[in-house]
Amino acid sequence: MTPIKIEEYIDQAIDWAIHFAPQLVLALLTLFVGWWALGKFENIIVKQMQRRQFESSLQSFLRTLFSLGTKIILLIIVAGQIGFQTTSLAAIVGAAGLAVGLALQGSLANFAGGVLILIFKPFKVGDTITVSGFVGKVYEIQIFSTILLLPDNRTVILPNGGVSNSAIVNNNKQDFLNLNLTVSIPSDKNLEEMKKLIRDAIYKDDRVLRENEIVIFINELAGGIVKLTVSIHCRPENLTSVQQKAYENILEFYKQNEIAF
Repeated sequence: MTPIKIEEYIDQAIDWAIHFAPQLVLALLTLFVGWWALGKFENIIVKQMQRRQFESSLQSFLRTLFSLGTKIILLIIVAGQIGFQTTSLAAIVGAAGLAVGLALQGSLANFAGGVLILIFKPFKVGDTITVSGFVGKVYEIQIFSTILLLPDNRTVILPNGGVSNSAIVNNNKQDFLNLNLTVSIPSDKNLEEMKKLIRDAIYKDDRVLRENEIVIFINELAGGIVKLTVSIHCRPENLTSVQQKAYENILEFYKQNEIAF
């Protein structure tokens, strides 16, 4: 038997250590410094998102995505410094990402739409919007879908991909909304007097804004009837109730004055 030459193995180990020690030290230094720097940069990004008032769910998702992606890149860099062939590793990671992306095309479109909605905020929770043929109050904005509560208390779940690519009407973007009512009066009545009385009837509701005067103009003349358009202003959240109350007050005014309608 050939005797084991321990000295040779020790010499080989020492040569290997001398050869790879600088690379190993550099790799460990890169790992620790990079990990620390990424943590600091992550905290800066989180503070910026909080300052810009991003939704908490979006903050959490983007933080996780940034942390995972940058740390994978850091580990690939460290592996390359040690001596691993990172080209094939990066190719495998890229191919896996492409396969997942193709398999989840619809979900990724909804995710991208959700991110755009949460960043640019075309609407927020509590707003009344019209989108994709539905009119309702925004109940919840999730990463992949937006939940609307309809006036009849039904719930609609809309994929964010379609929502972000649709025309959106937001009733709550402005401080007030213009509400147009249609009112008919007999053609034999004094027009200016009727306008004044209609204004007085509508102004009985304190929710009608006084900053902008009620505008009344003739819309149509037909068969002894004058159709008027009455334009009033109110807060977005009072739109439906103000409309109902305005018609009630006008109807009461007609009855009190025995006006045919």
